[in-house]
Amino acid sequence: MHEIKIELSEDAMRLLRRTPKEYVEGNVVVDGERFDQVGVRLKGSGSFQDLNGKAAFKVDFNYYLPEQSYHGKGKITLNNMLHDETQVHEVVAYEVFRAAGHPAARVGYAWVSVNDEVYGLYSNVETPDRDYLDNNFGNRDGNLYEGGYPYYPDSWDHADFTTGETRHFELESGTEVDWADLQAVTDALNSGNVEPNLSAVVDIDRYASFQIAEAWAGQWDGYAFASNNYRVFVDHGGTGLLYMVPTGLDYCFTDYGGALSNARSPLGRVCQADAACNAHFAAVLEGTLADIDGGGLEALMDEAYALVRPYIEEDPRAYVTVGNTDRSVEAMRTWIQTRSSKVQRWYE
Repeated sequence: MHEIKIELSEDAMRLLRRTPKEYVEGNVVVDGERFDQVGVRLKGSGSFQDLNGKAAFKVDFNYYLPEQSYHGKGKITLNNMLHDETQVHEVVAYEVFRAAGHPAARVGYAWVSVNDEVYGLYSNVETPDRDYLDNNFGNRDGNLYEGGYPYYPDSWDHADFTTGETRHFELESGTEVDWADLQAVTDALNSGNVEPNLSAVVDIDRYASFQIAEAWAGQWDGYAFASNNYRVFVDHGGTGLLYMVPTGLDYCFTDYGGALSNARSPLGRVCQADAACNAHFAAVLEGTLADIDGGGLEALMDEAYALVRPYIEEDPRAYVTVGNTDRSVEAMRTWIQTRSSKVQRWYE
């Protein structure tokens, strides 16, 4: 559990109340280590809270000082876990993807205060950046894009592999070439000869495994089933192919009564409708489920919950009680123990 103290002037606080998604200058102390002239802003869409509530934060250490970082990380993301009654969803969900062989953010926890006022317990989620690309892909020579609704709430422009939407992807790292690497995926999906053309630009086995992992984790608000909360990386320095990058996993482990088997987003939907492309799902199903089941998820959940439970009791801005979290964690335990059999039936 890290301790993060955010220091903001009255002017900075006033600006955050007026334009919460724009960075203001502040100071941050992490476990006693001080960083001055740091960018701070609020974050969130459905989970957004202003400074009077349990605001979530983006902290950019090099926003004002380009050479400044927190032990090699330029940014940290402090999520308020507003949609997570267990307070451990993100820790376990990212491990689901990691176990299945996909890039996954590291997740920890922080006890956060602003100007000495306690805001409480937060998840501390690794921000995808160049170091993240090095760690997960072995190089940073490529384009990392945010899809879904990257400019919300300022714009409802939607980004996916649909004609007319490619240019709505937001480039987060790399050198954009007129979205040509993304347009190649859209063209392949529209080609009428899907599998061979898509294989030239997307690792289809990896995509199939990614969609199965989303279904396993109950990520109904992710790429395959909602075309939201996702990033893509086009690996120009290695394979040249496109890979999915999971983000926004706080909504996981919730069924809402639906079977997450048939994708609604273009890449999965078109691939599943093509016999040759759909065969990739069957090819990776057993291995993906075995990898997830071998990921030690139940033990990780217990470890994370043992850490955070005392802090939930002390959190002055908590919206959950330990009674609720205890029950939710036990429901999550049942999910972990039984989920693979459900996903097996959906995809076999």
